Formats: sequence, structure tokens, C-alpha cells
Amino acid sequence: MEVAKTASEVVDVELQDRSVNVDGGTAIRLETQTHAVGIIQPPPDIRAIVDKTAQFVARNGPDFEKRILGSEKNNQKFNFLLPTDPYNAYYQSKIAAFKEEAAGGDAAAVQAKAEEAAKAAAEKSGIAVVAGTGSARAKVLQAPAKAEYSVDVPPGITSLDLDVIKLTAQFVARNGKTFLTGLTSREHSNPQFNFLKPTHSMFGFFTSLADAYSKVLMPPKGLSEQLKKDEDKSALLERALQTLEW
Repeated sequence: MEVAKTASEVVDVELQDRSVNVDGGTAIRLETQTHAVGIIQPPPDIRAIVDKTAQFVARNGPDFEKRILGSEKNNQKFNFLLPTDPYNAYYQSKIAAFKEEAAGGDAAAVQAKAEEAAKAAAEKSGIAVVAGTGSARAKVLQAPAKAEYSVDVPPGITSLDLDVIKLTAQFVARNGKTFLTGLTSREHSNPQFNFLKPTHSMFGFFTSLADAYSKVLMPPKGLSEQLKKDEDKSALLERALQTLEW
């Protein structure tokens, strides 16, 4: 029996078997407080790759996974192999389910193994576990990425103060610390610019705005690749749902 296959062959294989069937046609589902999707599930195109890869890894062992990691390390479609990826828990649950199914386990055993593997993967990556509501089971949630371009406006601030702070932050982001130092020195007795003082309640809001504007003017490395990922609307919706549930 042929054991060794390249990662490309895994992807090119017919991907008709897209879920683990535990009782002749019912796919494993782990319920949550929102809907029965269980752990965070990949979009259909990625899920097909995950399922087929998990099937080969369950059959051929961890060495096969290491070979894929080596040959596909720059392929974003295989990021689910990384423990920190949101889809890794789903991938690990599939491996466990395939192994138990191959060992002759019944539907309950297959589902139990899948849940156990998903929970272990979530705990290993630092994912939080929160209780569901009603009859739903516990769901694993991962903290969303920090919002780098959004700054909460403090309550009670006047329109004039907000405009002055925002405009000043834009100039500081554009012209740098030298401009900020000169402005602070020149306007030190002007109460309209008291927010430039570190002891002022609006100083944190001002610096957060300046940092956000700086990132817009000088995008961090890798941002263009992230924006390309956002062309996949399903991935964008997954992140929105992740933020909402968190």
C-alpha cells in the first residue's frame, strides 16, 4: 500500500469525502451557544484541504504532517497545521475522528475523540473556553486580533475638542516627534492644548489616535498580504463572527 504522498497530491486528490461520517451519513458536529458548527470551521475550500490532510495524517502518522509543514510552509492554505491557527482545533478533531473510525470505534467513541482532541488543541493554543446557553455545550473561543485602526472616543468630549485632538494627532503622525515637541513648547499655556500634557485625561486618547494615524501613513510589514486575505469574504465573515462572539 502506498504511504508516501506529497502535499500537492493531497490537495489534488478527489475531495468528495469532506466530513467524517460516524453513522453512515451523519457528520460530526459539536454544538455551541450560537449554532451547531462546534469549533471554528474553515470555509468550504479550506475545509476540503483540512479534511483530506487529516485523513492522510491519521493514516500515515505525524511524520507525514512534518513533511507537509516543510514543503508548504509558505502556503497559507496549510496554516491550519500551526497550533496557533484558528482552524487547528478543527484539524486535530478530524485526525482523532479518523483514527478512532479506523480502529472500529462506534459513533459515540468517534465523537468523543473528536471533542477531546479539539479541546486539547484549544487549551494548548490558549483559546478560552466559555459556557453555552440552553442545551448547547461549551464552545471554544479565540480572542480576535486587536483593533489597530479604531480608537474609542471618550464620553463627554465636545465637538471642538475632538476636532482639535484629531487634527493635532494627524499632524504629529505626519511630521513626527519634532513637531510634537515644538507644538507642546509653543502651546504650553493654551488650555485648548492641555491634552498634550501626560497628566491630562485626554492624553491617552490623543496618543492612541496618533499611533493609529501613523500606521495608516506607514503601513506595517505584511499588511498588503493581510488585505489580500480579506478578499476571501468567508474568512472576513469568520473574523467578524469571532469578534462578535468574543
